[in-house]
Amino acid sequence: MKRRGTYLRIALLAIVALFAAASVVCGAMTVFLKDGRVINVPVNKEDILGISFDENPFGMSAATAAKDVPVTIYWHMADDADVYLNGVPLRRYEPSFKTRGDEAPQPAFMAQATLKNGDVFTVGGRRGGSFGLMLIASDQTGRVVFNTDQQNWRVYMPGERPDWFLPAVAAAAPKTPVTVQPDPWYPQKELNKRFGNIAQSVWGLPSDTFSYLTATVTLP
Repeated sequence: MKRRGTYLRIALLAIVALFAAASVVCGAMTVFLKDGRVINVPVNKEDILGISFDENPFGMSAATAAKDVPVTIYWHMADDADVYLNGVPLRRYEPSFKTRGDEAPQPAFMAQATLKNGDVFTVGGRRGGSFGLMLIASDQTGRVVFNTDQQNWRVYMPGERPDWFLPAVAAAAPKTPVTVQPDPWYPQKELNKRFGNIAQSVWGLPSDTFSYLTATVTLP
């Protein structure tokens, strides 16, 4: 009988030790379901690599979660504009906007790029008989994700320096609000009509021959 009791005690201690070890290795994950139920799912901590959700549980916008959004950027200036994204030209500018021929009669230019929150546009422009820059960035579905407007865009004064297009130069320069052109040049009207007339044509003072414009991208 004593020997049997000893065996039982050893077996009991072994079971307790097994549960203790399992409690170290295993845990439970609390899952909140859409219908309000809460369930606990046993999981092995050593096997957890990561958790993905079909829907964002923290309510972050798609723009916050996305790293890059492929876009087509359209722009038009009356007369000329050198447009940079993060200090990189969207096309070749030869010569610069200050002496280049009048491009106002031409259709809007376009370029493929990717946008993310915090990207910086810098633009140097020259006006002729009219004035104003219009820029529209649309994603692969045709939805406008960024455009020229009075809220996000600013005029900046970099002075006479060749690196005026760098985001750091624009950030450090004095700034003033933009002026909205109430009657944009006709290629801008045609461009804007394609996207539901969402953009505004912006500039410095209407009398300014040259203007420098900047905006920091905030995606919807």
